Amino acid sequence: MEVQEESAAAPITNPSPKQPPLCEECKHNPAKYKCPGCSIRSCSLPCVKAHKQRTSCTGKKQYKDVVPLSEFDDNLLLSDYNMLEGVKRVAESAQRMRIKMCGYSHFRLPLPLKSLRSAAASRRTKLLFFSTGMSKREKNKTYYNYRRKYISWTIEWRFNSTNVVLLDHGIHENRTLYSVIENHLQLGPWKHQLKRFREESLDSLKFFIRKYPKGSRSPFRQLDINAPIREQLANLVILEYPVIHVFLPSQSYDFEVIKDVIPQKARVKESVSTDDVNQNGVTFKEEEIEEDGSWDTQVSDLASNNTLAKSRLTGRK
Repeated sequence: MEVQEESAAAPITNPSPKQPPLCEECKHNPAKYKCPGCSIRSCSLPCVKAHKQRTSCTGKKQYKDVVPLSEFDDNLLLSDYNMLEGVKRVAESAQRMRIKMCGYSHFRLPLPLKSLRSAAASRRTKLLFFSTGMSKREKNKTYYNYRRKYISWTIEWRFNSTNVVLLDHGIHENRTLYSVIENHLQLGPWKHQLKRFREESLDSLKFFIRKYPKGSRSPFRQLDINAPIREQLANLVILEYPVIHVFLPSQSYDFEVIKDVIPQKARVKESVSTDDVNQNGVTFKEEEIEEDGSWDTQVSDLASNNTLAKSRLTGRK
């Protein structure tokens, strides 16, 4: 009887609850915080600062990381939603600030960029710009000389299978690509990354440029380095400045290459003889450039105007 009473009076012990993980910085105290950037657990503000100094962590989540669909859960969905809400708040705040300071909400091009875009459109080149503050916008030194009526380009060169990226500024549109690239491919140190390109003749190298700046599958056009830059950039959409890719003759490429007909400069006759008027009329093409960058071709027939031309010639006689 006594044994049964002792067993009945004994307290019932529950299994110990799961202990919280320890701080990964001090290894002593239970962790209370989790770093959004590297997921390291810490217990206090001193440990948070110590881990940032030790690992050079910013403490901010990297949204550019790609997560497989099998690992996507509700927490990641909520995190992405919060990120989009934060971007929306920043955009709305910037719009209110722009209205307060400038009086309008949309982005307006400065006058020099408007003149440059119009000049490029007259040369059948559609020019796009980044917003102020973007790195490519800051690098671009392209401008339109309104007094002398020419475009001075910034050109970027990228050499295939190398990390070499070169920038040229102040390139007159009437210059040839040959005269620009030859300055970079002169004989130099033997161990230079462009050694293989320097050993080849310039005429044997292949030069390509994207027809459209957006899209990884955008086709390329092969350039003629002996032709003026103005003609080579016709019928292209350029983001800030031209980016030209240079290939060796032996190197292959896995992108589509299109062969556009580059328009030649029209030859205007100073005088036209009235004896050469054809009875069947003359057909010519008149091209118009719209502001949105599309080029529509209209064909006009002057056969209907022969009667008027004859009456004028008869009146003169």
